[in-house]
Amino acid sequence: MVMTLLLIAHLSLLYSHRALLFEQRASAGMVRAVRAQEAAHAGLDWAVSHLNDPRAVDAQCLPAPQDSTTRPAALRSRWDRSLATALPLQPACAQTATGPDWRCHCPDGGAGQVPPTGAAAEAPAFAVTLQPGARTGLWTLSAEGCSTAGPDCGGDTQPEPDSRYRITTALATLGQVVQPPLAALTSVGAVTLADGARTVNSDPASGGTTVHSGSTITLDTLAQVLGPPGQPAAAGLVAQDPPLAAGADALWRRLFGMHLAALQALPSWQTLACAAGCTGGDLDSAWRLGARALWLDGDLALAQGQWGTAEAPLLLVVRGVLRLGPDAVLHGLTVAGRVDTSAAAGPRSLLRGALVSLDRTTLRGPIEVVRDAGVLERAGALGGALVPVPGSWFDPHTR
Repeated sequence: MVMTLLLIAHLSLLYSHRALLFEQRASAGMVRAVRAQEAAHAGLDWAVSHLNDPRAVDAQCLPAPQDSTTRPAALRSRWDRSLATALPLQPACAQTATGPDWRCHCPDGGAGQVPPTGAAAEAPAFAVTLQPGARTGLWTLSAEGCSTAGPDCGGDTQPEPDSRYRITTALATLGQVVQPPLAALTSVGAVTLADGARTVNSDPASGGTTVHSGSTITLDTLAQVLGPPGQPAAAGLVAQDPPLAAGADALWRRLFGMHLAALQALPSWQTLACAAGCTGGDLDSAWRLGARALWLDGDLALAQGQWGTAEAPLLLVVRGVLRLGPDAVLHGLTVAGRVDTSAAAGPRSLLRGALVSLDRTTLRGPIEVVRDAGVLERAGALGGALVPVPGSWFDPHTR
């Protein structure tokens, strides 16, 4: 009889606490849902930050040096290459159980696999995907948040997480070249070509302009200006152009669509302090770290070396004077405060892409500037930062 009464009392106690048990289960589910939601938002912020980081990254998504002969290994470059494959890159990260740090995996292609931390505590995770948008220059960034690492959230070999949360936003490029130079050499100030200097623009689609100046153009008898086949040399020279004569600020806005101070502030640029002047060695060091858009606060002198390639060019802004010595090869778009080059006799130097001077330009000696539309297209995108488009944020859970 006593046992029966105790059993009845116990059942009555459980019945009276049924609401508490329900609330506990509901609260636990809400905690997991919030973890997944916060992980998805963290994934968006993480992806935007890393897409605008010009440095090379390793398999753990951490900055890592690279050899100057290898292809760029920045996350954005690797992501772009993977979009042309059957398994686009899908980086993933999981929070460590002991703190706010995240362990990440950036494979060359396919879904990232974050190794388990080994801790019993639940750790949220996220995976991010990037796809081309509806229009050129737009991208769609999606982040999947999981309450614990599981399929599509960094742990395909682990159980299905209790909660998921997905969020999407559109990204647009800010600060890329919006109007590339039409000439091989563009100069706000006067241009002087002498002692074998040569400018080449063989692309009739660009108009065949070889030298474009807001002031005068002076050529000596040894200088060469080569346009498309059949075009007279004089037809490729445009001098005293009023839009160029308007000054450097107007040229900045025409090239990049924004003021130079706003352009320099973008995270896609790496700034080098060149108070004593920078050299090719400084560019080599930045290249090995994965930088392709370089802002040099000072002068730059290059000789006997190669910087950039046709497939992996550079975007250089030299706020001082650019000087090219013999046997210097540079691929990309170079914008200099002033160009004053007097190369001695020796192997010819080559600048392939385009050269822009915000002041006067003097090229003396065996120096060749060639406009290359393909190099310009690739270099022009290097300085652009991917930023979320206002109003494009989409959360299906709020509908």
